Amino acid sequence: MVRHSGAFDRALPEGGFVMKTVISATAVCLLVAACMSAPPPTRPRASAPATAAGDTLAQPTAWRAVLVAGDDKEPAFDNAVDAMAQRLVDFGVPRADMTILKANGLGEEAATKVNILAAFAGLAPAAADGCFVFITSHGGPGDGLFMKRARAFLAPQDLDRLLSRPCRIASGCFSGSFAEGAAMPAPNRVILTAARDDRPSFGCNADRKFTVFDQCVLDSLTGGSRWQAVMEKARGCVEANERALDVDAPSQPQISIGAEVGGLLAFPR
Repeated sequence: MVRHSGAFDRALPEGGFVMKTVISATAVCLLVAACMSAPPPTRPRASAPATAAGDTLAQPTAWRAVLVAGDDKEPAFDNAVDAMAQRLVDFGVPRADMTILKANGLGEEAATKVNILAAFAGLAPAAADGCFVFITSHGGPGDGLFMKRARAFLAPQDLDRLLSRPCRIASGCFSGSFAEGAAMPAPNRVILTAARDDRPSFGCNADRKFTVFDQCVLDSLTGGSRWQAVMEKARGCVEANERALDVDAPSQPQISIGAEVGGLLAFPR
């Protein structure tokens, strides 16, 4: 059996790979990241508190998005990416400003390593644009999010590098390391994850259209809302679902809001 180290820049070796060696049966992962493409230019970073920075933040005039379904073992991942793409269209984001990749995609729509790297390199936001990243897949503790077609995990440090070039900056088990660790949090990033870094998320099976967290985020994402409010609604939704599922160890979705983007709104009109 092969156990992958988690680095996205190294592919899994050929042969012997068994899904069970890298994830638990219920491991489902989502990352949502939203950010301003550049920090506000006129305000010294250390002189103003986060609330003041958020209150005076100039909102993005447009959004660029990357949406990725990293695995196709269940249809829930593809369903969530399709639903999120439609939500963005409803918020006024043109399809031309989104890149959608899937594990079962073909050609330029496949979630391969080459296409994932190209998607982030092609974000190319203007100075006043925002970046939005939605990734849903299986995951493993300490590894990150599983990208089936890339034969690798996407770890927090990998995503940090991918976002730092164009954006400087988003369901799932063990995805809390993206919000809780040292690699991803930054002054101009908002990060939502489906679970604490040591907990799985739930609701990934053939009987559900979406994972629990994906469904809750889709239901909670209202244009013009602050991301903290979006997450509070999503957490309440997750907790209600987990009580219904009689979950012993709640997933505890995580959020990280940078000091410069406390007032960043979700797709204001």
